[in-house]
Amino acid sequence: MVTYLSSLIFSSIFWYINKYHRFTPKRNSPQTFHKKPTSRMGGPALFLSLLFWYLLDYKNIDITFLLILISSLPIFVAGFIDDLFFNIKPFQRILLMIPTPILLFFLVGLEVRSVDIGFIDILLKFDIFALAFMIFAFVGIANSFNIIDGFNALLLGYCLSIFTTLYFSGNTSGDLIFFLFPIFFSLLGIFTLNLFGKIFLGDAGAYFLGTIIASGLIVHQQTNNLSPWFVFLMLIYPVTEVLFSFIRKTFIRGKSALKPDGLHFHMLIYKRVSKKIGFRKIRVRHLFVSTFIFSINFPFMLSANIFSDNTYALVLISLWYVLLYTLMYFLLLPKYIFISDTKT
Repeated sequence: MVTYLSSLIFSSIFWYINKYHRFTPKRNSPQTFHKKPTSRMGGPALFLSLLFWYLLDYKNIDITFLLILISSLPIFVAGFIDDLFFNIKPFQRILLMIPTPILLFFLVGLEVRSVDIGFIDILLKFDIFALAFMIFAFVGIANSFNIIDGFNALLLGYCLSIFTTLYFSGNTSGDLIFFLFPIFFSLLGIFTLNLFGKIFLGDAGAYFLGTIIASGLIVHQQTNNLSPWFVFLMLIYPVTEVLFSFIRKTFIRGKSALKPDGLHFHMLIYKRVSKKIGFRKIRVRHLFVSTFIFSINFPFMLSANIFSDNTYALVLISLWYVLLYTLMYFLLLPKYIFISDTKT
């Protein structure tokens, strides 16, 4: 409850500043679907609320939580710089993100030594490959969370779904209670304003959220000896989104994978909803899209918890998700992208 109130207060302050002092100009991007400038300070509100909670009760909180917050600072700052409209290049942003997985590896001792794939597991026994995997995975996850941000309640709704499925499936052991539940209540505070389009997480919030949730899931998986595929299936929506984004831009459109476009899954659904259903209010369209995607993802996340220690079942469920996503995506995908480089 402390983190809920603090994040709500911080979010309200940032919203007020943006509304009356024009702190955030409107972005011109293929990924922008809002007509009014909206505060992107949800990330600082989230970080400050968690830091405030730790400082308030640090004697009863595992030091691991603080170490993860400290390790997350580089990736948070990389996004925050962009939120302040310094417009650093994507490659420079990635370079700024790399220290976070390195700190998680050496400072926190967070390591992935097995993914239940034979030859990869052999490589992960060596520190250099384990560190490289951490860098690749955490930079990718942070960017994947950023991709699905931008619509009211989409990213926040997805993250809240993670906590909800963990709770209802009984996966609420001590490591999760001290780590993920304060984040859950912090997100609820931001969600209260985000639902009405008053504040976004921004790049800083998306990067930071992807980092701490992935860290928490890995800690939970390793503490309880669950399958590594449990973590993958819990994060399969943003991971699939970023993989499709890379394939689409690189092999279909012949563009840089780092250049934004307007062809992500939620954007295609939004365009179809706007054309076919035609809700007048943008807020209602966003809520419809977020609810629709939630209805797709929730059963798979629940399945991840039900079969959390069964690698074979988790692999099959993951393949089924990718197949379903692929079918739906190509049904929604405009035909012109195969024949031209038209801006969307």
